[in-house]
Amino acid sequence: MEDIGRSVRELVVTTADGATRLWSSNDCFATEGTEVRVLRPGEVFEYGLEWLGGTSEPGCAKHTRLGPGDYLLTARVAGKSSDPVVFRMT
Repeated sequence: MEDIGRSVRELVVTTADGATRLWSSNDCFATEGTEVRVLRPGEVFEYGLEWLGGTSEPGCAKHTRLGPGDYLLTARVAGKSSDPVVFRMT
């Protein structure tokens, strides 16, 4: 069994080259709580949140709207990261 609660899951947006962290779901959303479950290989786990297309910093400080361009999104759960996915803002 693995804890997949808010304290161990995160979505991160970076620049297209992956060098600069721009936004994290853990900066402005509560990360308390646990959710222990068994995930089978290949099982899809979904959860939703709203991202307003801007930057963030720990503690939910400064926000700047991102401009058009390509960015990377990476999901992290329990210390494991997905492959980054490229997305485009227009």
